[in-house]
Amino acid sequence: MALHPIHGTCPYCQHPFNETPSRSFLGFQKISCPACNENLTYPLSSGFRTTYRVLVIVMILILLVNLLQGRIGFPGIIGIAMCYALFHDWKLRKELNFD
Repeated sequence: MALHPIHGTCPYCQHPFNETPSRSFLGFQKISCPACNENLTYPLSSGFRTTYRVLVIVMILILLVNLLQGRIGFPGIIGIAMCYALFHDWKLRKELNFD
């Protein structure tokens, strides 16, 4: 899926830009300001956010089933990374006044 250009203003140098972002490992949109070369991170797209939410809910249900069966479960590195991505996305969206 192609990313659409982001029209924005750099919070560091106030330079307006129109750049196509790249993706980070967890799916965040990354842009480098053309004027000051500062790296900017934008929130997850709705597809990544929805996928992570669904997978975290499934992970929690599996952990609860394990606890009910008397076993101790652990979410693993991928589960922890998804939880981190959702928390970081929430912070970015709050900081940038999205929604």
